Amino acid sequence: MSAVARVPSGVTWAWAARAVAAPQATPAAALSEGRAHGVMLLYIFLISTSFPLGRLVALEADPFVVTFLRFGLGAIVFGAVLAAHGGWGRPSPSALLRYGVIATLMATFFVAMFESLRTVDPLSAGAIFTLLPLISSAYALVILRQRLSGPLAVLIFFGAFGALWVLFRGSFERLWLLDFGYGEAVFLFGCCAFAAHPVAVKRLHGGDSIARLTFWALVVGTVLLGLVSAPRILDTQWRAISTEVYLAIVFLAVCNTAFTFYLAKSASVVLSPAKVMAYTFLIPGLVAVLEGVSRQAWPEPTVYVGIAITTLAMMAMLKVE
Repeated sequence: MSAVARVPSGVTWAWAARAVAAPQATPAAALSEGRAHGVMLLYIFLISTSFPLGRLVALEADPFVVTFLRFGLGAIVFGAVLAAHGGWGRPSPSALLRYGVIATLMATFFVAMFESLRTVDPLSAGAIFTLLPLISSAYALVILRQRLSGPLAVLIFFGAFGALWVLFRGSFERLWLLDFGYGEAVFLFGCCAFAAHPVAVKRLHGGDSIARLTFWALVVGTVLLGLVSAPRILDTQWRAISTEVYLAIVFLAVCNTAFTFYLAKSASVVLSPAKVMAYTFLIPGLVAVLEGVSRQAWPEPTVYVGIAITTLAMMAMLKVE
């Protein structure tokens, strides 16, 4: 069976990485299951830091400019790694077009995230991000004709309900009306673009490893963002941006783009797709803790109900094979 044929239903982008990555590690080199769970905890913790750090960055810098820098730095990191392991190759014009589609989906997500974090608090953004498994599953069903198992579908809907409860701060009225503000709507749109990423990878990877695919998508994305946002880049007062923001951008590019890729890739060799996806539901709780510890911005008591629901969904999904 080919690598592409093994793409499971209800994929997240990490699942797509597993499907088109280079050959899996040998059993001797693979992580133990216990360590793989530890790797996923570190992975999802780093992803959770994207929201408070993203808000810090978004309040000082233009979303297009920040995404341009993040893509550029990420491309440098991936390029260095690929150069040390056989090189990145020379893509054909048709390959560049494929990379452009994937880069556009990625760029749309990150620009939308930084734009939304200007008005949306990190906990709300984290809750919206937690809807990714549900959105990805819908894409997989409609486009790839892949269906979830009954128990997994129930747990994804259960976790999504918990995420919405967090987003709407425990308000039945807002939940019933799906009362989204501008920032929430922008980030939800970005997440819809990002959820299409694994589907695009499955259709467009062209036999590339996920590392090479990601590198060229970042390169093409950097070029496209540079062209689209050239006036914004030229108008940016670079010296007015604080050191903390520059450090946050570097952290997001290196740790939350390059390093998390390798964490997810190594863990997905050992863990089932359902278990990999399950960790997404930890994000609201982790963001709440990060915000509480760093800024003493603890959520309202009713929000903890949603956090408990997403955590229970995660624990149950770890038992799904």
